[in-house]
Amino acid sequence: MISRGCVLVAYDFNDRKQKLWNTFLNRSGLNESRSLVIENAPYDNIHAEKGSNTYFEFSGYLEGLGKIGASDLNEVFIFNDTLFEHHATSMWANYFRNIKLSRDGIYGDGRIEPVIWDSKPMRILASWHFLLKGKVAIDIFDKTLREVLLDFDKPLIISEEYKTYRERYLSGGVFSGYSLSGKFTSKKDIQRKAKCIDTEHRLGRAFDENLVMIPYSGYIYRLLHLVDRFLSFKRRFKSKVFS
Repeated sequence: MISRGCVLVAYDFNDRKQKLWNTFLNRSGLNESRSLVIENAPYDNIHAEKGSNTYFEFSGYLEGLGKIGASDLNEVFIFNDTLFEHHATSMWANYFRNIKLSRDGIYGDGRIEPVIWDSKPMRILASWHFLLKGKVAIDIFDKTLREVLLDFDKPLIISEEYKTYRERYLSGGVFSGYSLSGKFTSKKDIQRKAKCIDTEHRLGRAFDENLVMIPYSGYIYRLLHLVDRFLSFKRRFKSKVFS
């Protein structure tokens, strides 16, 4: 039998999020796994383990792996709480209930960003979720993320193209035909998001070079991805209309 763990990193894990999380675990079949919530908000929560929030969700992922005893597991699902706001939660739960993984590796919601890095397209896994299958994958994820976070406060410098891409992402613009994220209004939010973008991209490149990155594929996943993109567009449209 597969020994499985499930980690959620949240900021303000309130009653609403707890109810959504329990529903997700039941629907996905992950309710039988060893599950844990990391609370990154600066107060105690009896329903979660305290996170440092040092590197936002990324430090939470490492702390969650440590607290859940990942070294004893064969498979770990990792999420942050955008699962409840930015994604088709019920559809993802059904997807995970029926997922069949062909080999060990680090699975996730794949992206090919509109940027070339060292003559190669930038392939990443969106950092809201990772599925680590196999003890080697769990170990590589932990070690690679720790290494990447050593440069958390250093801007990622690739090219002028990447600089433009990141600036437009943070302003909610369009780059090479891609509709980007919602606009961030405060300087603090912009700095936080810029560091998280760079970390996501460094992590993706490291996984890609280590040949452990396996983006989800198949008809159902492509449908899920389209629904997520629609929800993202709808959220950004509302934020601009009502801001």
